[in-house]
Amino acid sequence: MTPDHPHREVIIDKLRRFRFRSILEVGCAAGANLYKIKQNFPHSDIGGLDWSAEAIEEAKRMLPRASVLQVGEATDVYISDKGADILLSDMCYIYLDKKNFRKALKEAKRVARNGVVFCEFHHTNWFMRNALKVTTGYNSYDYLKELRRVGFYDIELTKLTEKDWPGGNPQKTFGCVITARV
Repeated sequence: MTPDHPHREVIIDKLRRFRFRSILEVGCAAGANLYKIKQNFPHSDIGGLDWSAEAIEEAKRMLPRASVLQVGEATDVYISDKGADILLSDMCYIYLDKKNFRKALKEAKRVARNGVVFCEFHHTNWFMRNALKVTTGYNSYDYLKELRRVGFYDIELTKLTEKDWPGGNPQKTFGCVITARV
């Protein structure tokens, strides 16, 4: 996906609600979000990690001035405690089973100084989450419940619309941008 995909504007809007100097994206792929963030927040320090070495190489070409771009996992982030003001994920946690999802949330809380912004699949209904898993292989979580369990607060869920993700399915049913403070 390109840096101009409409859902990135929702992410940028949510980032405007935080005071931040540094941002780390887990599951940054080739860096499209980080590119868009740098355009909108030119003085921010950006960094990312992704499990794909090829994606990280592409991100390094797209973002030569990024603070850190490394191969890594959402469950074991290489940065120090409170090492970034904001931790971002965009359709990264949908690949994590429940055990690794909870581990990744604990890592996000450890790493983020101010808060998190997640663009992920959310649903409160267990049957809907299970149906998504069976039909697509993607995971959806009840972010309000899970983030509270780990100790996040001021949690806000914003449903993605057709305008935010044209033609997106299952995004139209499950897609949300979730913000929370640490």
